[in-house]
Amino acid sequence: MTVPDPSEPQDRPKAVSPDADAEIVAEVELVTDGEHLLVFGASRHDVEEFLRFQGLLDRAHAFGSKRLAPALRASAEMASRLSETASESGLWVKLTPESAQSIKDFGLTDSGVPGVAHAMAGARGSIKKWLRIDTTAGAKVSNPAALAGVAGALSQAAREQEAAQLRALLERLDIKLDQVLRGQRDDILGDLAGIERELRAAMLTREMEGSVDGLTWSKLAGASMQIRQVQSKAVLKLGGIADDLEGHRTVGKLNTELQQTKNEVSMWLSAVARCTMVLDELTVLELTHYAAIAPEKVNTKRLTLDAARRSDQDDLHDGIAGLISRMDTAADNANQHKILHARGVPKAIRAIEDTKTVVRVFYDALGIEVDWTSLDSKQWLAAIREWRQWRNAASEAGSQAWEKGKPVFGALAIAAATALFKKGFPTKPGST
Repeated sequence: MTVPDPSEPQDRPKAVSPDADAEIVAEVELVTDGEHLLVFGASRHDVEEFLRFQGLLDRAHAFGSKRLAPALRASAEMASRLSETASESGLWVKLTPESAQSIKDFGLTDSGVPGVAHAMAGARGSIKKWLRIDTTAGAKVSNPAALAGVAGALSQAAREQEAAQLRALLERLDIKLDQVLRGQRDDILGDLAGIERELRAAMLTREMEGSVDGLTWSKLAGASMQIRQVQSKAVLKLGGIADDLEGHRTVGKLNTELQQTKNEVSMWLSAVARCTMVLDELTVLELTHYAAIAPEKVNTKRLTLDAARRSDQDDLHDGIAGLISRMDTAADNANQHKILHARGVPKAIRAIEDTKTVVRVFYDALGIEVDWTSLDSKQWLAAIREWRQWRNAASEAGSQAWEKGKPVFGALAIAAATALFKKGFPTKPGST
């Protein structure tokens, strides 16, 4: 997903001085890394009002003080002051491209920390129209160290939220997998078992102690490479399903293949989801570890991990896009053979839509917005009036009659009679 860079030069709204005509009755502070936005202030009510003004309140999550303490370890006083504020009022949201642009247009300024922007917003009087204000007196995160720590904590919050959504998705997908398919998936995922055990122990340590020491992290160093190797295998399996779909040219064979396609897609998407979930949790631990040993490098590490994640998603999108494209092609091909397969074509379209729904649910869990196009089988009378449909039906009928002796020409005769009776005989394109 392409998200606008909040630090790019832009035409910003003119800032409003706090001593303007109307009194500033509420103030909030904004921090964004371009993909997520954290808002906090003197009260949760003010934060909610600002997010409601931006149309983001229904997607907001509580931030909590535990997220900031490890990230701001370099300054105990700052950690205490900011953690208290964030725990009482802080809410964060994952931005869409549209909302990211809206926040950018609001007038956030380059913070001096790569990829991080910051602003103060104020509301006047009873109208509560929120505007950017020029004041640093009430800012809690006006220095680079604090902003880097907040950005790191924001990234951790987003990864934890995504991991929770993927875990819920896995529970739903696993219920629908039969024993054979689950076994095939687990053969590939077997390499993850040891990593996940160490990961659970490390997450428990982080929860109880608020940090990840060198010994704990050493047991997980290098695990990301193994996880990505497993994930790549699962994406390749999805590509194999796409290739199988392309090989079936007749509606009957396509329907036979589609009976297993949805289950197989569910199986390999569950494998990808599990790998992504483990990588998310590993990122949370790595940022916590860096906050303890090298707080000045936390933001650089965050940017590196975010770039790796985008690369992972690009590879996944390529594999999924190939699968969706082959399914769309299969649906289009099926729609060109409606005359002989009045029931088979709608069945194929429904099966393809069901499979695409599985993919859609997976993308929803990742918080990725995709423009999905629904497929509809052609209406019977519309199909029989198309010259191409008759050509395809005649070709298939002749092939089946020659190879298998099937009495399919009777179906053509019935179709022709129906067409003549209701709408007139179909015309060849270009003829009069």
